[in-house]
Amino acid sequence: MRMKDLVRSPRLALCLRLVAAVPGGYAMAAAAVAVCAGVLAHAGMARSEAVVLSAMMGFVFYLLWLLWAFGVRSLWRLWGVLLGGLAAGTALLPLMPQGA
Repeated sequence: MRMKDLVRSPRLALCLRLVAAVPGGYAMAAAAVAVCAGVLAHAGMARSEAVVLSAMMGFVFYLLWLLWAFGVRSLWRLWGVLLGGLAAGTALLPLMPQGA
């Protein structure tokens, strides 16, 4: 079944896209920053530098997510990538090294 069949209202489709793009993209960017900082710190980069670099990359990631969210045609694909990315980020967070 296509999302177009479920969402007949263009306003509802836009609202679903906005929710996936803005708060969903923020959550994806936050998870990506946390995982990236942990990976870089584990790879030998100084923890402070890893956090700063990851935070800067988070802005780029969020911008790319916003652009992609409004460029992709399928709402199913948008929400699938969003939920899959959040699940992957949530699953990887406990594996990140703790402490300094």
